Amino acid sequence: MFVTTKLWIQRNGYEGTIRAFENSLKRLQLDYIDLYLIHQPFGDVYGEWRAMEELYQQGKVRAIGVSNFSPDRIIDLMIHNQITPAVNQIEVNPFQQQIDTQKFLQDNSVQVEAWAPFAEGKNNIFKTNYCFQSLKSAKKALPK
Repeated sequence: MFVTTKLWIQRNGYEGTIRAFENSLKRLQLDYIDLYLIHQPFGDVYGEWRAMEELYQQGKVRAIGVSNFSPDRIIDLMIHNQITPAVNQIEVNPFQQQIDTQKFLQDNSVQVEAWAPFAEGKNNIFKTNYCFQSLKSAKKALPK
């Protein structure tokens, strides 16, 4: 099992991040977290990231990353901190592909993790053949 949890928006700053992380460990009854994310780029992101870097260096978390960060916010973290985010969890689906952002992240060794990969069921994604035709096409393209 791979466990990801997020630092909620109201947990601003270094101290709030440490407290929130310890609370998450207790609630999840775990000794470590696989991936810890800053939920959104609001508040004291520098303090939060500094705390996450320390948690990573202490082995309490295996990877640290962000969610909903635009490329300019990623670059800002990269320039001003020691550790580059391992992941940026962004909305990616057939209707919101963010191709330029995905390329930027790939070029900077930040893994894209999709939230809402099925567009939260919007746009009749499960009632049209679009989704299933795409899957069929992808299956045909796989080497045998």
